[in-house]
Amino acid sequence: MNKYNLGDTVFFIANGYHIREATVIRAGSGFCTIKFNDNETPAGTRVRESKLFKTKQEAEAVVEKTHNILLY
Repeated sequence: MNKYNLGDTVFFIANGYHIREATVIRAGSGFCTIKFNDNETPAGTRVRESKLFKTKQEAEAVVEKTHNILLY
């Protein structure tokens, strides 16, 4: 069973800190093809499900945790 379904809105962390909203356009085998909602890139991008988050808050928590670790 897929964690995400066609049409789901997800959040992706780009460059370790930039959170981008996207829509799932294909899902299967632990991967999702997503299309970013900001229209910066017209093509889809294939990523692992583990790199996606259901809410912006989940993604922000990961960014915050990652950057707190890097500061020490």
